[in-house]
Amino acid sequence: FTLTYEKVPQAACVQIATRLSKSGVVDGITINATAHADGKVTTEQAGAQCTKDSGRTGTNKLIFTVNN
Repeated sequence: FTLTYEKVPQAACVQIATRLSKSGVVDGITINATAHADGKVTTEQAGAQCTKDSGRTGTNKLIFTVNN
């Protein structure tokens, strides 16, 4: 199954993506248009792929895939 979160603020995008990556719970992570099929995302990758907010609105889309 997949979980999709839209309009995620930049700071939360980095934090959520890296924490779930480290947890080993998810099999795949997509940050905006960049897929990480192995579910591994570093802080540097997330920082580069999560985009700035538009005013007070987050602009990021996170998709988590779990194959259990």
